[in-house]
Amino acid sequence: MDTHTAPRPDGYWLGDGPDEVEHLLAQAEVYAPEADELLDRVGLRPGASAIDLGCGVLGILPALSERVGAGGRVVGLDIEPRLLARAARPGLAVETVVADAARTGLPAATFDLVHERTLLLNLTDPEAAVAEMARIARPGGIVALQDPDATGWVCDPPHPAFERLRTELMASFIRTGKDFTIGRRAARLLRDAGLEDVETRATARVTHPGDYYHTFILTLCRLLGAHAADPDQLAADAAAVREHLSRPDTITCQPLLWQAWGVRP
Repeated sequence: MDTHTAPRPDGYWLGDGPDEVEHLLAQAEVYAPEADELLDRVGLRPGASAIDLGCGVLGILPALSERVGAGGRVVGLDIEPRLLARAARPGLAVETVVADAARTGLPAATFDLVHERTLLLNLTDPEAAVAEMARIARPGGIVALQDPDATGWVCDPPHPAFERLRTELMASFIRTGKDFTIGRRAARLLRDAGLEDVETRATARVTHPGDYYHTFILTLCRLLGAHAADPDQLAADAAAVREHLSRPDTITCQPLLWQAWGVRP
Protein backbone atom coordinates (compact mmCIF):
# COMPACT_ATOMS: atom_id res chain seq x y z
CA MET A 1 0.00 0.00 0.00
CA ASP A 2 1.39 3.39 -1.04
CA THR A 3 0.79 6.25 1.38
CA HIS A 4 0.92 9.95 0.52
CA THR A 5 0.40 12.76 2.99
CA ALA A 6 -1.19 16.15 2.40
CA PRO A 7 -1.66 19.02 4.89
CA ARG A 8 -4.22 18.28 7.62
CA PRO A 9 -6.06 21.45 8.62
CA ASP A 10 -8.39 19.92 11.22
CA GLY A 11 -9.75 16.61 12.39
CA TYR A 12 -12.84 14.49 11.89
CA TRP A 13 -15.29 15.76 14.48
CA LEU A 14 -16.48 12.27 15.57
CA GLY A 15 -12.89 11.35 16.40
CA ASP A 16 -10.93 8.16 15.88
CA GLY A 17 -11.68 6.33 19.13
CA PRO A 18 -12.95 2.74 19.54
CA ASP A 19 -16.65 3.67 19.19
CA GLU A 20 -16.05 5.40 15.88
CA VAL A 21 -13.79 2.64 14.54
CA GLU A 22 -16.51 0.10 15.40
CA HIS A 23 -19.10 2.30 13.71
CA LEU A 24 -17.11 2.69 10.49
CA LEU A 25 -16.39 -1.04 10.25
CA ALA A 26 -20.06 -1.83 10.84
CA GLN A 27 -21.08 0.75 8.25
CA ALA A 28 -18.79 -0.83 5.66
CA GLU A 29 -20.31 -4.26 6.29
CA VAL A 30 -23.98 -3.37 6.76
CA TYR A 31 -24.23 -0.94 3.86
CA ALA A 32 -22.16 -3.00 1.40
CA PRO A 33 -25.29 -4.07 -0.55
CA GLU A 34 -26.31 -0.43 -1.09
CA ALA A 35 -22.79 0.37 -2.27
CA ASP A 36 -22.86 -2.55 -4.70
CA GLU A 37 -26.21 -1.37 -6.08
CA LEU A 38 -24.78 2.11 -6.58
CA LEU A 39 -21.71 0.77 -8.40
CA ASP A 40 -24.00 -1.33 -10.61
CA ARG A 41 -25.94 1.78 -11.54
CA VAL A 42 -22.89 3.94 -12.32
CA GLY A 43 -21.24 1.12 -14.30
CA LEU A 44 -17.73 1.09 -12.78
CA ARG A 45 -15.62 -1.06 -15.12
CA PRO A 46 -12.36 -3.05 -14.91
CA GLY A 47 -9.32 -0.86 -15.41
CA ALA A 48 -11.04 2.29 -14.13
CA SER A 49 -9.63 4.71 -11.55
CA ALA A 50 -11.72 5.41 -8.44
CA ILE A 51 -11.37 7.33 -5.19
CA ASP A 52 -13.37 7.09 -1.95
CA LEU A 53 -13.29 10.40 -0.05
CA GLY A 54 -13.73 10.18 3.72
CA CYS A 55 -13.25 6.41 3.59
CA GLY A 56 -12.20 6.13 7.24
CA VAL A 57 -11.14 2.64 8.21
CA LEU A 58 -12.55 0.93 5.09
CA GLY A 59 -15.37 2.76 3.28
CA ILE A 60 -16.20 1.07 -0.03
CA LEU A 61 -12.55 0.38 -0.91
CA PRO A 62 -13.01 -3.42 -1.19
CA ALA A 63 -15.92 -3.03 -3.61
CA LEU A 64 -13.98 -0.52 -5.70
CA SER A 65 -10.91 -2.75 -5.80
CA GLU A 66 -12.96 -5.76 -6.86
CA ARG A 67 -14.68 -3.81 -9.62
CA VAL A 68 -11.63 -2.17 -11.21
CA GLY A 69 -9.39 -5.23 -10.88
CA ALA A 70 -5.62 -5.43 -11.14
CA GLY A 71 -5.55 -3.03 -14.09
CA GLY A 72 -7.38 -0.28 -12.23
CA ARG A 73 -6.51 2.22 -9.53
CA VAL A 74 -8.19 2.74 -6.15
CA VAL A 75 -7.44 5.59 -3.73
CA GLY A 76 -8.76 6.06 -0.21
CA LEU A 77 -8.70 9.59 1.22
CA ASP A 78 -9.40 10.68 4.78
CA ILE A 79 -8.43 13.57 7.04
CA GLU A 80 -7.69 11.30 10.03
CA PRO A 81 -4.42 9.39 9.52
CA ARG A 82 -5.11 6.94 12.35
CA LEU A 83 -8.41 5.93 10.79
CA LEU A 84 -6.87 5.71 7.33
CA ALA A 85 -4.02 3.52 8.60
CA ARG A 86 -6.60 0.85 9.45
CA ALA A 87 -7.73 0.70 5.82
CA ALA A 88 -4.83 -1.63 5.06
CA ARG A 89 -6.14 -5.14 4.43
CA PRO A 90 -4.35 -8.22 3.07
CA GLY A 91 -4.94 -8.39 -0.67
CA LEU A 92 -6.49 -4.92 -0.82
CA ALA A 93 -4.32 -2.91 -3.21
CA VAL A 94 -5.15 0.74 -2.61
CA GLU A 95 -3.28 4.00 -2.28
CA THR A 96 -4.06 6.26 0.65
CA VAL A 97 -4.07 10.04 0.90
CA VAL A 98 -4.33 12.00 4.14
CA ALA A 99 -6.10 15.21 3.17
CA ASP A 100 -9.12 17.46 3.57
CA ALA A 101 -11.86 16.37 1.15
CA ALA A 102 -12.37 19.99 0.06
CA ARG A 103 -8.65 20.48 -0.63
CA THR A 104 -7.29 17.12 -1.74
CA GLY A 105 -4.18 18.41 -3.50
CA LEU A 106 -4.79 15.82 -6.24
CA PRO A 107 -4.53 16.66 -9.95
CA ALA A 108 -7.68 17.71 -11.78
CA ALA A 109 -9.50 15.31 -14.09
CA THR A 110 -7.91 12.20 -12.56
CA PHE A 111 -10.66 9.70 -11.68
CA ASP A 112 -13.42 7.81 -13.49
CA LEU A 113 -15.38 7.62 -10.22
CA VAL A 114 -15.24 9.99 -7.27
CA HIS A 115 -17.30 8.73 -4.31
CA GLU A 116 -18.16 9.67 -0.74
CA ARG A 117 -20.41 8.11 1.89
CA THR A 118 -21.56 9.87 5.08
CA LEU A 119 -18.89 12.52 4.57
CA LEU A 120 -20.92 15.59 3.69
CA LEU A 121 -23.04 15.59 6.86
CA ASN A 122 -19.81 16.01 8.84
CA LEU A 123 -18.65 19.10 6.94
CA THR A 124 -19.43 22.77 7.50
CA ASP A 125 -18.95 23.46 3.78
CA PRO A 126 -20.21 20.43 1.86
CA GLU A 127 -20.48 22.50 -1.32
CA ALA A 128 -16.70 22.93 -1.34
CA ALA A 129 -16.19 19.17 -1.04
CA VAL A 130 -18.59 18.44 -3.90
CA ALA A 131 -16.85 21.06 -6.05
CA GLU A 132 -13.54 19.37 -5.32
CA MET A 133 -15.02 15.99 -6.20
CA ALA A 134 -16.14 17.39 -9.53
CA ARG A 135 -12.71 18.92 -10.11
CA ILE A 136 -10.81 15.65 -9.73
CA ALA A 137 -13.30 13.65 -11.83
CA ARG A 138 -12.43 13.14 -15.48
CA PRO A 139 -14.72 14.53 -18.18
CA GLY A 140 -17.34 11.83 -18.57
CA GLY A 141 -16.50 10.51 -15.09
CA ILE A 142 -19.01 9.99 -12.29
CA VAL A 143 -19.33 11.81 -8.97
CA ALA A 144 -21.41 9.77 -6.50
CA LEU A 145 -22.74 10.78 -3.08
CA GLN A 146 -24.28 8.72 -0.26
CA ASP A 147 -25.56 10.67 2.74
CA PRO A 148 -28.36 10.32 5.29
CA ASP A 149 -31.43 12.27 6.26
CA ALA A 150 -32.27 11.70 9.92
CA THR A 151 -35.78 13.13 9.76
CA GLY A 152 -37.33 9.70 9.26
CA TRP A 153 -35.27 8.01 11.99
CA VAL A 154 -38.05 6.51 14.13
CA CYS A 155 -38.82 3.57 16.35
CA ASP A 156 -41.97 1.55 16.89
CA PRO A 157 -43.55 1.38 19.36
CA PRO A 158 -42.83 5.12 19.56
CA HIS A 159 -41.14 6.56 22.62
CA PRO A 160 -40.86 10.27 23.55
CA ALA A 161 -37.25 9.82 24.72
CA PHE A 162 -36.27 8.48 21.29
CA GLU A 163 -37.86 11.53 19.67
CA ARG A 164 -35.98 13.85 22.03
CA LEU A 165 -32.66 12.11 21.33
CA ARG A 166 -33.15 12.37 17.58
CA THR A 167 -34.11 16.05 17.90
CA GLU A 168 -31.09 16.73 20.12
CA LEU A 169 -28.71 14.97 17.75
CA MET A 170 -29.99 16.92 14.77
CA ALA A 171 -29.70 20.15 16.78
CA SER A 172 -26.13 19.22 17.76
CA PHE A 173 -25.21 18.98 14.10
CA ILE A 174 -26.78 22.38 13.44
CA ARG A 175 -24.93 23.95 16.37
CA THR A 176 -21.62 22.79 14.90
CA GLY A 177 -22.49 24.01 11.41
CA LYS A 178 -23.39 20.61 9.95
CA ASP A 179 -26.57 19.06 8.54
CA PHE A 180 -28.00 15.62 9.43
CA THR A 181 -30.63 16.04 6.71
CA ILE A 182 -28.16 16.68 3.89
CA GLY A 183 -28.99 13.46 2.07
CA ARG A 184 -32.14 14.97 0.57
CA ARG A 185 -29.95 17.70 -0.98
CA ALA A 186 -27.46 15.35 -2.63
CA ALA A 187 -28.84 15.60 -6.16
CA ARG A 188 -29.10 19.38 -5.90
CA LEU A 189 -25.50 19.64 -4.67
CA LEU A 190 -24.35 17.74 -7.75
CA ARG A 191 -26.36 19.90 -10.13
CA ASP A 192 -25.11 23.09 -8.46
CA ALA A 193 -21.53 21.81 -8.92
CA GLY A 194 -22.11 21.47 -12.66
CA LEU A 195 -22.70 17.72 -12.90
CA GLU A 196 -25.08 16.53 -15.61
CA ASP A 197 -27.50 13.60 -16.00
CA VAL A 198 -27.98 13.55 -12.21
CA GLU A 199 -29.94 10.62 -10.80
CA THR A 200 -30.96 9.87 -7.23
CA ARG A 201 -32.56 7.20 -5.06
CA ALA A 202 -33.18 6.64 -1.36
CA THR A 203 -33.01 3.44 0.67
CA ALA A 204 -34.18 2.60 4.18
CA ARG A 205 -33.27 -0.12 6.68
CA VAL A 206 -35.33 -1.61 9.50
CA THR A 207 -33.46 -2.87 12.56
CA HIS A 208 -34.32 -5.31 15.33
CA PRO A 209 -32.75 -6.00 18.74
CA GLY A 210 -29.28 -7.41 18.22
CA ASP A 211 -28.58 -5.49 15.00
CA TYR A 212 -25.63 -3.10 15.27
CA TYR A 213 -27.58 -0.09 14.04
CA HIS A 214 -30.54 -0.81 16.32
CA THR A 215 -28.83 1.15 19.11
CA PHE A 216 -26.78 3.49 16.91
CA ILE A 217 -28.62 6.52 18.22
CA LEU A 218 -27.06 5.75 21.61
CA THR A 219 -23.60 5.48 20.06
CA LEU A 220 -24.00 8.94 18.56
CA CYS A 221 -25.18 10.27 21.91
CA ARG A 222 -21.92 9.08 23.48
CA LEU A 223 -19.87 10.61 20.69
CA LEU A 224 -21.75 13.93 20.74
CA GLY A 225 -22.46 14.22 24.46
CA ALA A 226 -20.17 17.22 24.85
CA HIS A 227 -22.37 19.16 22.42
CA ALA A 228 -25.63 18.45 24.24
CA ALA A 229 -27.71 21.42 25.37
CA ASP A 230 -28.73 19.51 28.54
CA PRO A 231 -26.34 16.63 29.36
CA ASP A 232 -28.47 15.40 32.28
CA GLN A 233 -31.59 15.16 30.11
CA LEU A 234 -29.52 13.46 27.40
CA ALA A 235 -28.32 10.83 29.87
CA ALA A 236 -31.83 10.19 31.20
CA ASP A 237 -33.27 9.87 27.69
CA ALA A 238 -30.44 7.56 26.63
CA ALA A 239 -31.18 5.22 29.55
CA ALA A 240 -34.88 5.15 28.69
CA VAL A 241 -34.18 4.50 25.01
CA ARG A 242 -31.72 1.72 25.79
CA GLU A 243 -34.39 -0.08 27.81
CA HIS A 244 -37.03 0.51 25.15
CA LEU A 245 -34.83 -0.74 22.29
CA SER A 246 -33.99 -3.92 24.21
CA ARG A 247 -37.61 -5.07 24.07
CA PRO A 248 -38.07 -7.83 21.49
CA ASP A 249 -40.95 -6.07 19.72
CA THR A 250 -39.18 -2.71 19.23
CA ILE A 251 -37.97 -1.90 15.72
CA THR A 252 -36.35 1.17 14.19
CA CYS A 253 -36.25 2.68 10.74
CA GLN A 254 -32.79 4.09 10.22
CA PRO A 255 -32.14 7.48 8.57
CA LEU A 256 -32.85 7.37 4.85
CA LEU A 257 -29.65 6.86 2.86
CA TRP A 258 -29.82 9.08 -0.20
CA GLN A 259 -27.66 8.18 -3.20
CA ALA A 260 -27.06 10.63 -6.03
CA TRP A 261 -24.68 10.52 -8.96
CA GLY A 262 -23.93 12.64 -11.98
CA VAL A 263 -21.56 12.99 -14.91
CA ARG A 264 -18.81 15.59 -15.19
CA PRO A 265 -19.21 17.33 -18.55
